[in-house]
Amino acid sequence: MNYDGLTDATTAGALDLAWLAAQLEPVSEYGARVFEKIEPFARGREAAAQASARRIAHAAEQIDDALADAVRDVLRRVPDIAAARARARMGDVLDDAAFVELLRFCDACTQLTALVAGASALEWKTADGIDDLRAVLERGRAGQNGFYLDERFDARLADTRVAARTAQASYDAARRRLAERVAGALSREGLEDEFIVMRADLIGGLPAGVRAIREAPTYLLCALELDEPALEALRIRDVATQAVAIAEAEVRAALSLEVRTRCPALDEAAIRCGHLDVLVAQARFARRFSCVPAEIVADGVVEVRDARFLPLEERLLLEGRTYAPIAAELDGVCVLTGPNMGGKSVALQTCGAIAAYAALGLPVPAASARVALFERIAWLGIGSDAELGGVLSSFAKEVVRLRDVLARASERTLALVDEFARTTTPQEGRALLIATIERLRAAGACAFVATHLAGVAGAARARHYTVRGLRDSPQPAADGDLEGALASLARSMDYTLIEVAGDEVGAADAIALAALLGLDREFIQSAYVHLKERPWIR
Repeated sequence: MNYDGLTDATTAGALDLAWLAAQLEPVSEYGARVFEKIEPFARGREAAAQASARRIAHAAEQIDDALADAVRDVLRRVPDIAAARARARMGDVLDDAAFVELLRFCDACTQLTALVAGASALEWKTADGIDDLRAVLERGRAGQNGFYLDERFDARLADTRVAARTAQASYDAARRRLAERVAGALSREGLEDEFIVMRADLIGGLPAGVRAIREAPTYLLCALELDEPALEALRIRDVATQAVAIAEAEVRAALSLEVRTRCPALDEAAIRCGHLDVLVAQARFARRFSCVPAEIVADGVVEVRDARFLPLEERLLLEGRTYAPIAAELDGVCVLTGPNMGGKSVALQTCGAIAAYAALGLPVPAASARVALFERIAWLGIGSDAELGGVLSSFAKEVVRLRDVLARASERTLALVDEFARTTTPQEGRALLIATIERLRAAGACAFVATHLAGVAGAARARHYTVRGLRDSPQPAADGDLEGALASLARSMDYTLIEVAGDEVGAADAIALAALLGLDREFIQSAYVHLKERPWIR
């Protein structure tokens, strides 16, 4: 899945698109080839993006987890026949291992056809010619993973094998006769192909029909020396064996030609396997996370209801905690305020992820969504300075990042600005943030700007959302129990976004959160005393 044109590494990291790729990863080589070619739908292809999401949602309605797992199990085990197809196409004679792979591939196509017979949304059918090829190769099936050039492939092959078996029997009889005579002369019961004769047992030298192949002081290593009848039987056997080899080569060549003539069908079947693999993974994802097709529109907006940021939701559910969906309408530039740990960053991530999923033609995790196909989604703020490294300060890195984002901002940009300029003074940070909003608006961009700073929305003439915040004071957990403190905070926090007409930023609740997270009472009381002084207010 290639989303490089839609996001950069920073934004992809903020939206955790690697998590999405892992959820959608196919299980076969065929699926991997299709998956790596997936890219965002470009502007002007709104209908195609929406059709893709609807197709996936329709498939999700028709398959359950058991069927999805069964299909993926077949695809996981199907062999990659790319090499066999290439060799056949070039006219090479295939070996037994290649025929086994091809037969198993045809088996998998047959199994998939049976599995998905009732799921028309998966758009699967066996490519023409695959069943015929399977019937041809079936005659050579030897167990589950073996192949044998059965005599049913060719009458001449059967005749040569009969002749070879007869010749082998004649040679064995001639050699056995010679061995019995030599064994009698040596007073032995039987002889192997090579045998030892002790010098002390010899009287008058080795008998006729025996030759020494190695001599030692106390023994001789010997072998039978074939007489004329045995040599003639050996010659006939070798001729018959060669005839079998020729007949087998001709059968392999004929089977390879069968494969070659069906390469177009194999190519089509391989492509269908890849698309099925990808579609089942997408449908499984949409079903698991209750995703729906977004309405893809031409206007540069993001409107969501009960939207979720899935990577975080999954982590919270694993911890036994609940997730609070959000609703928002981004049309132009909107400002988001709210308390610390109130979910402002997650709200930005949610809107960005919804836009990215829709651009990739996927259903989105929301009750409903209306979103544009953005040419670029850009994250600016917390976490956006990680790429730059070097000697720049955190603020300088943010400014460089801002420069790059603004240089490419357009009406098809979705900018997600998370606490920009948080490391400088409040007065200068506010001024820079207002200027950023004005520049984004002038470019026609859609943007969601999260900040703690007061007066930004009013000064920038932007719609103002806020997180409702704490319903009541969270109860401190036992000393050092961070998980308990977070759970208490989650129970007390209302993560709902509401649009407000005024411009005042609600209490950040930073000191209360510091107390909740373990700072001692004396420290907290001192902080509240200094808060009342408010020396920064003119």
